[in-house]
Amino acid sequence: MLLQAMRAATLPKATVSKRLFSSSSRFLNAAHKVVVIGGGSAGLSVSHQLLKSGKFAQDEIAIVEPSSYHHYQPGWTLVGGGLKSREELRRNEKSLISPKIQLYEDSVTTLTPDENQVSMASGEKLSYDHLIVASGYTITLDGISGLREALEDDKSNVTSIYLYETVDKVFPKIDQFKEGHAIFTQPGSPIKCAGAPQKIMWLALDHWAKKGLYKKHDSNSPIKIDFATGLPVMFGVPTYSQVLNKLREERGVGGLFQHNLVALEDQGKTAVFARPDGEKVRKTFDFLHVTPTMSPPEFLKKSILANEAGYANVDNETLRHVKYQNVWSLGDSSSLPTSKTAAAITAQAPVLVANLLAGLDGREPTAKYDGYTSCPLLTEYGKVLLAEFKYGGALKETFSKFGINQSKPQRPFYYLKKDFFPWVYYNNMVKGTWAGPKGFIGGTRSFSTSARSMRNTPVRHPRDPLDQSPYAARFPLASGETLIARTPPSQASSRTSVEVSEILFGSANENANVDTASMPPQLPLRHRQARNATKILNEKEIMQIQHLRQKDPYTYTSGVLAKQFGCSPTFVSIIAPAPKEVRQARAAEIELKKATWGMNKRISRAQRQERRGLW
Repeated sequence: MLLQAMRAATLPKATVSKRLFSSSSRFLNAAHKVVVIGGGSAGLSVSHQLLKSGKFAQDEIAIVEPSSYHHYQPGWTLVGGGLKSREELRRNEKSLISPKIQLYEDSVTTLTPDENQVSMASGEKLSYDHLIVASGYTITLDGISGLREALEDDKSNVTSIYLYETVDKVFPKIDQFKEGHAIFTQPGSPIKCAGAPQKIMWLALDHWAKKGLYKKHDSNSPIKIDFATGLPVMFGVPTYSQVLNKLREERGVGGLFQHNLVALEDQGKTAVFARPDGEKVRKTFDFLHVTPTMSPPEFLKKSILANEAGYANVDNETLRHVKYQNVWSLGDSSSLPTSKTAAAITAQAPVLVANLLAGLDGREPTAKYDGYTSCPLLTEYGKVLLAEFKYGGALKETFSKFGINQSKPQRPFYYLKKDFFPWVYYNNMVKGTWAGPKGFIGGTRSFSTSARSMRNTPVRHPRDPLDQSPYAARFPLASGETLIARTPPSQASSRTSVEVSEILFGSANENANVDTASMPPQLPLRHRQARNATKILNEKEIMQIQHLRQKDPYTYTSGVLAKQFGCSPTFVSIIAPAPKEVRQARAAEIELKKATWGMNKRISRAQRQERRGLW
């Protein structure tokens, strides 16, 4: 009894009142308004969005998550491509969860929705008013015979970006591979991010091509590449599938369609594929990237909440369970017929939160999810095809309204994938303040500077540029207002290199009456490269600049060529202007970079525009 009293004294009052004690030192049961199974992308997003609604007190929301670390798995393609390290894409799980949310570092064993209870491996049971299943996927290495042993063998050329233990080994093996047959696989069953098996293939191809090891449509190429997929197409959306298949053909990649990897033989040197007709196809390889099979966790598959495939059986629009009105699901473990991506969760979470809150108030859910998801497909280093679509494979593109063709690999999208998405994920998405294409939510941040969106921001008055000027004169008016005027300075500005008399009446050499000694010195050229532009180019050098500019306008920019040939960037832009599509891409790139600015920078820019209007 004394031990129980001591433990109760250390808990918050709201928590103690909701816990029942057993005769042992462990809690037997705990009650919460909402229990969320899974602390991944879906679990954290929906938990914090619920918390920010203001309708939940301390510990009324609970998360069950056994993992100590949280990984930004969409970034593992970047790790496999040598662009990031796996350590910079992971965080301590506890550091991402609000102290107002109860975290159970335990795993779920049984779901009993008829009793509104969740049983955990420790023996503890959680009671709930509403349950959210966001348990994600489980990697099933044993779904492919011999795969586990091949991945554990450091000398093997079999690797995968889908595991934290192997993702950092992918790029070293790509870099060390010099010659032979490389195969990249994708199973026919659903997986996390259906575009990832292609992403790593395109990056590896680009890496080998730059090193001269891969030559498309060349029988003498040191490396040959095949893409083996259990699907009949390159991608599930026809628009993007056609683009990717054309890209595959242009780059000379072999397509093994409806080839599902089922086993590795000959000590991990032969891949065995199953065809729809039951035929077994064996392919020897020298390098193999495997996308393992995946499935919902075991406790969900054996529960009454699951459908025939093992997913939480929920309505496609409301995300509520088809049988239990207080059970919800989103993300990889849900039965939603859309691609399993983090982008899909950004659209699913607000819908689930709105409908769950309506359920708490006794109302019917009205918010609907249209199946939106996104897949930023890296097609090479520096370019990304940004696939965005909804149910039925219908396109739902964010940037097409700006005239950007998203089915064409674009350089600006590369910065979204590489820099913006990882930043916004940990700074906003898992904290419940990011809704994908709809931007920031919850009123905490906004990209807009309109009056309506700034109502909840501090009032910021533009400073009058004349108000603090020592040269300004003030004239009270009969209306009660004050007119502020500043007369021109009596002396010539030190920033002026010529006198007014020189402009009107000629230079000092032409007019002996002008005192040249009193004139300020000529201003130096401000641009660093312009100061170094002392060379006069001949016709041959100009033609060489034009050739390089036309050959690769992204690499040979005006600044690079100016430095190389000893002229100014402006001169390069005049004699060899960048193509129109390059200028448009750079303009779009600038706009995308602006989208990463914070609210303060946006407001500051608006203030500068207002001040210009006052001037």
